Amino acid sequence: VLEVLENTLIFAMVTTFVSLVIGLPIAWVTERTTIRPKPLIYAMMTTGLLVPPVFIGMGWTFIAHERIGFVNKILVAMFDLKTGPINIETLWGMGLIEGLTLAPLAFVLNVQVFRTMNPALEEAAQTSGMTFPRTLWRITLPLARPAILAALIYIFVIGLATFDIPAVIGMSANIFVFSTFVFSEAFPPDGLPEYGIPAALGTVMVFVAIALTLWYVQMLRRSERYQVISGKGYKAKQIDAGKWVYACWTFICIYFFIGLLLPILLVCFMAFMPYIVAPTVEALDLLTMLNFRQMNWEYVMRGLENTVILMAVVPPVILVLAFCVSWLVVRSKTKARYLLEFGAFLPHTIPRVVMSIGALLLALFVLRNYVPIYGTVWILVAIYVIVWLPFGTRALNSAMIQIHKELEEAAYISGLTMVRTVRRVMIPLLRPTMLSVWIWTGLLVYREMTVAVFLISQDNVTLPAIVWGRWTMGSPNAAAAITVLMMAALLPLMFISWRFARRSTMSTDT
Repeated sequence: VLEVLENTLIFAMVTTFVSLVIGLPIAWVTERTTIRPKPLIYAMMTTGLLVPPVFIGMGWTFIAHERIGFVNKILVAMFDLKTGPINIETLWGMGLIEGLTLAPLAFVLNVQVFRTMNPALEEAAQTSGMTFPRTLWRITLPLARPAILAALIYIFVIGLATFDIPAVIGMSANIFVFSTFVFSEAFPPDGLPEYGIPAALGTVMVFVAIALTLWYVQMLRRSERYQVISGKGYKAKQIDAGKWVYACWTFICIYFFIGLLLPILLVCFMAFMPYIVAPTVEALDLLTMLNFRQMNWEYVMRGLENTVILMAVVPPVILVLAFCVSWLVVRSKTKARYLLEFGAFLPHTIPRVVMSIGALLLALFVLRNYVPIYGTVWILVAIYVIVWLPFGTRALNSAMIQIHKELEEAAYISGLTMVRTVRRVMIPLLRPTMLSVWIWTGLLVYREMTVAVFLISQDNVTLPAIVWGRWTMGSPNAAAAITVLMMAALLPLMFISWRFARRSTMSTDT
């Protein structure tokens, strides 16, 4: 257990560092500079968040696995090596890949803050003789500290509890982190399920939740220091990127290619191969539609239907609950708000494997005669709402912190009730963030695999769960074929995200 906890800590730290180093600069460049076209950057980052991590893990297995990775095969052939020099089956390799998949999440959690930031303080600093780097370090980043801290905590906890990448890459090499260790104990391959051990280990994450939540609450107590949207009008000023625009685009394109495009291309290539083969010109002679012809289409369509239901129901429920929680946490003065904040954050810190086991036992032995949701899509709806509620509260907390109370006070003095103040003042100011929460929670639901795998049945199967099933059964090419179908289904979502990015940019310019 101590070894597993050490592995988990290293994996989470690498994941958090990689995601923030990539996501934060792209968010700042997108909203604070004149780089164009901004909608393209939104579309690229949206695509990164759309793709389930299990797909990226599959792609990197085809690329850099010590035995079957095509890069290693090429290097072995070129230099007459005994084994491949690149090995992603390490904690550092898994952390790097997980960080690449979470960089879009770091982008989303911080981009709205940079968009709505009042530039008056930065202009005052530069007028006082501060250089641009010092202004960025002393003014801009401290003002965005709550959002950055929220992103750091949020992503770090994902690293502590994530399952997808460690399961696809690490379990075959007997490298266990917290979530995969719990999974192996709960569902041993040669014995009966052992639910007591996962439940005992899951309580450790409660103490992690307390520590991280108290840390974040300390920032909330000093929230007035970060209120930069007030009753005084201002026009956001963007920095002229100049020749640096080429360096910015180079950084963005390199990330997009390595973190997303290359592994997806490899997965798509394998979907049309009868077996795993290096992507060479000679391999094109093996192209086949066999994986698609042998697919259980009825089962796949059932998974698609359940996935669509989840994406339609879960986001609006999360948005309503998150707005209520954030309003009480940021605006109320009662000490109970810290308990509410802790309760809203707690589901994020508990590994989804533990959450899923708890939901399974609850549905089987407690709610079976009252609310028969076991084996239905509605048990997934309930767990998804609980799991992704912290995402909504983190995003809305950061946005509400920056809205000065004088706007609401002016509305009250003018005779508006609290409900009308929320509708006429708060919601218009929060509309970009709320739309982001709606869209991104839908995308996160689309790519969620852990809960779906633990609660899978014939009636509530989802597309990511089908992919996982084919991969674990030793049919990577069949899993790649289903992945191609999911990529095709992503096209409408990509278009919606592109339209949102375009409207958001037009709103910012206005």
